[in-house]
Amino acid sequence: MSREIRADYDQLEMLPPCLEDWAPPDHPVRFLRAFVDALDLAAMGFRQRESAEGAPNYAPDLLLKAWLYGYLERIRSTRRLERACRDYLPLVWLTGRHAPDHNTLWRFWRDNREALRRVFRAGVRVAAERGLVGMICHALDGTKIAAVASARTTEHREDLERALKRIEAPIAEMEAAVEKAEEEEAGEYRLPEPLQEAEKLQEAIRASLGRMEEVEREHLHPGEPEARLMPSAGRNQPAHNAQAVVDAQAGIIVAETAVNAESDNQMLVPMLEEAKTNLGAVAEETVADGGYSSAQQFTEAQARGYEVLVAPGLEMGGPNQGEYGDRYGARVGHGTGNRRVGRRRLAADPGRASQDAPCCHSHSGHDSRHRGCSADNTSGDNVALYHSGGS
Repeated sequence: MSREIRADYDQLEMLPPCLEDWAPPDHPVRFLRAFVDALDLAAMGFRQRESAEGAPNYAPDLLLKAWLYGYLERIRSTRRLERACRDYLPLVWLTGRHAPDHNTLWRFWRDNREALRRVFRAGVRVAAERGLVGMICHALDGTKIAAVASARTTEHREDLERALKRIEAPIAEMEAAVEKAEEEEAGEYRLPEPLQEAEKLQEAIRASLGRMEEVEREHLHPGEPEARLMPSAGRNQPAHNAQAVVDAQAGIIVAETAVNAESDNQMLVPMLEEAKTNLGAVAEETVADGGYSSAQQFTEAQARGYEVLVAPGLEMGGPNQGEYGDRYGARVGHGTGNRRVGRRRLAADPGRASQDAPCCHSHSGHDSRHRGCSADNTSGDNVALYHSGGS
């Protein structure tokens, strides 16, 4: 007769449990522990708290291990990470059965943001030393990440200026009434309540407009000023533009940043520089999509000796592809005939294209006398891929 396996909650252990048995030998948390233990956190800029009074504080290495596990498991919320420190057995092992609360985790992240970036760079260097970064081909791309701020509560300069005009008119009328009453009546006169409220609102609007002037923006969210209105998930909403460079060999991210620029066309060289800072050099070739197409960036990349291969964007006469392409014109594959996408290597300066390569612009309606154009290629069927050579 077979027996069913059930939980026996009264079972006692003959020997006390050993923490080391809670994580398998091949589990990634063992690498996280070894990696953090090998770092000199003080030299990397992590704040070291020392106090002779009060309860003992959590050590920086313990909190760093918790955050790295959160990044590994895509846990970004401090409250979720706090729960994970109690509920996830690998993290319970990694923190030695300690469970820091969300306030402690938040303060650690807030106070050590630059040091955390240095940890990322150290991890990239370790991967490179272990042969996991091939340095043959890097791929650069960006993605929009929605901000916490709501689009409904974002302040717009145009709306604020209209509201200010609506408020200033009644304020002027009430001020005139106050002055007249002051002349006619004796004794102390106080501002009426409506005037007090209108002046407070006027000050608040002017303060918001002043913040917009400082950052030279037309839209600003008071709770998340770093975010910017940009196309994200099919609509305009406060977001950040996250950038990443990935090595082709093992898919390891070797450079990353987040900016509030709406487009990617000024991020090619800065991301190459970030990869160079992390690895000491750039890959033999870096590829990117048409969003990074910029003559100024190509020229700068060539001057620094960077090999880049970028699809042509709108600035360079390339096809307008993507979610909003139908609004502005035909995409690849649309229009008369079958449009062929060709791969061509061009110099960083479009005006210096090689004689046997197609022009850096689409040829439909374009002057065929441009250097590198073939006189008989006027159909607009060729789309070139721009190549900036280091030599």
